[in-house]
Amino acid sequence: MKETDITGNEVMNYKGLAAYLKMSQGTLRQKVMNKKIPFIKIDGAVRFSKKNIDAWLEENKRGTKAKNREQSTENKGKREMSEGELFTDGEGLGNGQLEISNGGCND
Repeated sequence: MKETDITGNEVMNYKGLAAYLKMSQGTLRQKVMNKKIPFIKIDGAVRFSKKNIDAWLEENKRGTKAKNREQSTENKGKREMSEGELFTDGEGLGNGQLEISNGGCND
């Protein structure tokens, strides 16, 4: 299902994103559980911003993994925050709270 948020950005649920990425919903659920894909959690419901997914796809194109591997060896032994850490917006949305995972997207 496709919806838009208050800023006009397209937001999808698992079914909509699975169709967009031509990937199973089960695979997407695993990526969310492992924080490997950007998602938004609103009142416990997982949603995906098309804008964030498109940026994540661009960042994770083939060829960038080799660059990331090089950076990883350069930073060996340094403490870094893990990708896709969740944070909660203190204001939340409505009565619920908003959690965002960037799934490795750095913008």
